[in-house]
Amino acid sequence: MMNRKEFYEYVKDNVKEYLPESYKDAEIKLQEVEKNNGLKLTGITIPNGDQRIVPTVYLDSLYQEYINGKDVDSCVGDVADMRIEAQGKAEFFDMGVPDVFDYEKMKEKLQVRICDKEWNTDRLADKVVTEHGDFAAYYAVNLEENGEGISSIPVTVSLMNEWGVSAEQIQADAMTADRKRGVTLMDMNEIIKSMIFGEEPENLLNEKMDMEAMENSMFCLTNKAKMNGASLLLQEDIRKQIGECLGSDYFVIPSSIHEVLIIPDNGIFQVPELNAMVKEVNETQVEREEQLSDKVQFCDGKTAVMENAERREARLEKEKAAEKAEVKGGIHGKLEKAKAEIKAKEAEKVPKNKSKDLATAL
Repeated sequence: MMNRKEFYEYVKDNVKEYLPESYKDAEIKLQEVEKNNGLKLTGITIPNGDQRIVPTVYLDSLYQEYINGKDVDSCVGDVADMRIEAQGKAEFFDMGVPDVFDYEKMKEKLQVRICDKEWNTDRLADKVVTEHGDFAAYYAVNLEENGEGISSIPVTVSLMNEWGVSAEQIQADAMTADRKRGVTLMDMNEIIKSMIFGEEPENLLNEKMDMEAMENSMFCLTNKAKMNGASLLLQEDIRKQIGECLGSDYFVIPSSIHEVLIIPDNGIFQVPELNAMVKEVNETQVEREEQLSDKVQFCDGKTAVMENAERREARLEKEKAAEKAEVKGGIHGKLEKAKAEIKAKEAEKVPKNKSKDLATAL
């Protein structure tokens, strides 16, 4: 049984045997790729001729299959099949590479991606980034979007410089492009029903809901494709629209990079239990690469101001304590001032009496 490194080297040394003749001179490379939230994967690149865009085939899941008993040469064959399958798409993208440097052609393909700022410091180092409280927004150019997924390239600082635009311009255009992908707010109960009956849940974003008539109210904010839709949370007018729909303040549960959950602040849930719930779900049900954060947010339904829910509670407690101290300090201060004035008057009398007594004695 080979260890992980030996397996990767074996794939690299033998994959050409399973590839067409056009790959015979390919310079095959193994590389470690950092994904979301510090996740690192090992990929293999196998160029075909002088193509500029070379697809990466990730080997980590194949190694797991090998550990579980799959023949190593079958794994190598799978890598070759995946590389051949990706060739057509690579050629399509290769033809469009010059357009990547034309901002006017790319701005409608922009998409906002969102992640936990603390979890992704290294990964964001060369990217165009804007900060939003606990979250960092970075940007991608979606070269292709379909039912199978999204093929994209990240917007790096060097690409921004090639475009000759600012980060603020990229953010504004990316948010506009995201809105065109559709914004949906759906009742979680209806989503569960749709999984059973196949009917698409109603988009409630423009509805004024009767929250008292709804039991266990919880909503999902995402885009029409349900891919990288959590970033819609960063748009202030969308947050305000949600507040108008609910008629209340609300909590934001960062369930994944694809969506967030919205829970009205009706006094049922407490921040500590919401934080504990998010952490448990992340650890047990969400792939590391798709985790958004473990920090629950609170949003004011009227002003659309969003902040870390735990820090908000601490801030409110501190402000409440300060108010109590101020009230107490005010009364205490007046009493002390009155006492000081009385003492001062008494002190003034003492020397005079003593002088009078001294004169009498003399």
